[in-house]
Amino acid sequence: MREGWVRDWTADSKVYFSTLRNARSYRAALDAQAQFRKDYRAHLRADADELSNSLAELDWSATFEILDWSAGDDWARIEFEGQTGFIASDSIVEIAYVKRPVGSSDPKDLKIRLEMSRDRHADLIWGDLVQIIRHTETKAYVRSRGLFGYVELDELASEGLLECYIIDVGQGDGVLIRYPDGTHMMIDGGMARRQQATGKNAADFVDWKFYSDYGDWRINLDWMIASHSDSDHYGGLADLVKRDEAALEELDSLEVRIANFGHPGLSRFPEALDRDGLGPRAERGALPDVFTRLMGDRADASALVSGDGADGLRISGPWRYFIDDVLECDAETEFHRLSISSDDATAGRLPELGDFGGCVVRTLAPALEQHDGQPVLRDLGAKSINTNGHSVCLRLDYGKAKILMTGDLNTASMNWLKSAYGGDLSEWESDVAKACHHGSEDVSYSFLDAINAAATVISSGDNEGHAHPRPEIVAASALSGRKKLSDDGETVLTPLIYMTEIERSVELAEISRIEVFNHGETRDRLTFLGKPVDEYSDKEFFLDDDWDAFEDASSDDRTQMVRDVKARERERLRDVAAQEEANHTFCRVFGRQPTGVIGVDYPRKSLSRLRMMDRNIYGLVNVRTDGEVIMCASKRDNGERWTIHCFPAGSE
Repeated sequence: MREGWVRDWTADSKVYFSTLRNARSYRAALDAQAQFRKDYRAHLRADADELSNSLAELDWSATFEILDWSAGDDWARIEFEGQTGFIASDSIVEIAYVKRPVGSSDPKDLKIRLEMSRDRHADLIWGDLVQIIRHTETKAYVRSRGLFGYVELDELASEGLLECYIIDVGQGDGVLIRYPDGTHMMIDGGMARRQQATGKNAADFVDWKFYSDYGDWRINLDWMIASHSDSDHYGGLADLVKRDEAALEELDSLEVRIANFGHPGLSRFPEALDRDGLGPRAERGALPDVFTRLMGDRADASALVSGDGADGLRISGPWRYFIDDVLECDAETEFHRLSISSDDATAGRLPELGDFGGCVVRTLAPALEQHDGQPVLRDLGAKSINTNGHSVCLRLDYGKAKILMTGDLNTASMNWLKSAYGGDLSEWESDVAKACHHGSEDVSYSFLDAINAAATVISSGDNEGHAHPRPEIVAASALSGRKKLSDDGETVLTPLIYMTEIERSVELAEISRIEVFNHGETRDRLTFLGKPVDEYSDKEFFLDDDWDAFEDASSDDRTQMVRDVKARERERLRDVAAQEEANHTFCRVFGRQPTGVIGVDYPRKSLSRLRMMDRNIYGLVNVRTDGEVIMCASKRDNGERWTIHCFPAGSE
């Protein structure tokens, strides 16, 4: 099937750049662009004629089947919701994906070149979604990763992959999954944005994916899952679902739609209720105590937020606010407690969350018991042992490939799960595993040995107070991993061990000056210098108007323009420097700096020689598979090129 989307990139670009030029505000330009996408409508016509009858209106997010659209055609024949008609070529794109050459698993063959203007290019990798805007018999003009350029048509395929984006969120976990049928699932999101040293978390990556990569105006999540109730897992999810002005200002997308919300059941209650705030327990004598009040469906979650349920209990703290925000974000969101009974675990009957284009998602944990006819979770010990240990764990099965999401499992929970599975942990064997608990040392080696992963991805962060990942767990992940060497026995092919904090880098920029325009009632222009004027390079003297003129000028005029701007601004800035020296002017920058897991510092820095983080290059590990071959790809420090490894799926 040839899939198509409604997209009008020419009109979209005009709205963005005209607003940017008039308002001189990137925020205003993005807001205007997002609203344009939301309001856009294309018509399905009875004939290939603008004056023929309109059979239906298609909004920007509409998906349809392309029946006939050839090179140079002004109209495409499509099928939309059972109706066949024509739609103008300027209003649509065809969806394709970067393909893997038949029979090849060489990393060099798993990327292609996107040729852009002015001799620029970018690398696209196997499985990248590509929007074909127009095409000839051999070449296509496309949009991918928010970039426009040309690719060869024979480098594209119509079928997508199973894609797992394991995102660097500092302390915590954050995973976005795109299934072969286009379904999206988000598992965890890291700490809240305000507690991140980079100011970014998984919410920002998901926003980029939908707004910039797909070019949509809304984030559509078929599933959002909080693996457990620790803030380093649901904080980034909270940044997506909050509807307050500050949260919305951080997102380019206008709305967030969540069809299903999954959780482990174990919640947070006032500590007056029990010793550690995890809810009512039942004592079972010789057996471990169990937690008896587990959150269930949407109605139950609503009752627990308000305290209006039959038992009158109310969950508390930030977890309560998060659950309330999920309820408020989308009135249609269905809530699901994700778990497996110990009886089903022993019998090897894994509950299926769904089949998404041939990828079957199964729930492996937490493991429930029965007490007095109701489902309960075992008390594993201390509070953190319980919240972490009863994480939602999923296995994604696609063809021969198995990918495991483990939450924050620990030794106590692994021992309980081993018992619940009757001592047989074969269901946990996987090709790729998201490592347990960020590389904490509180992990059972025998459990890792049962997983036997060919690739392990550890989600760990800088300055988080726990020194994750621990060296012994990095070693254990390798020792327990699936070993495969090159034919000559000299190169390790697997196991592969990734750490998101190693994959991450930031791009720092030197601050040369700060310009303040229209300051106060007198609308003064203030200038503060960050370094001596004699150290400026030529184009550091440019202001916004200078850059606009430079972009519009011919190549012959640009050299003289640089000289003129430099001469003008250098003299002005030297006057500023003389006044600063004479008046002993001192510019200090005040800030807020997250430290440790939840700590905060408030540094005061001189502007002199100060650096700013200009760009955060996500420590993103892409895991993709067609069910036969698995690719792990991460970006290099410059954010432009890729490091790619691949290996066969399956344990044989």
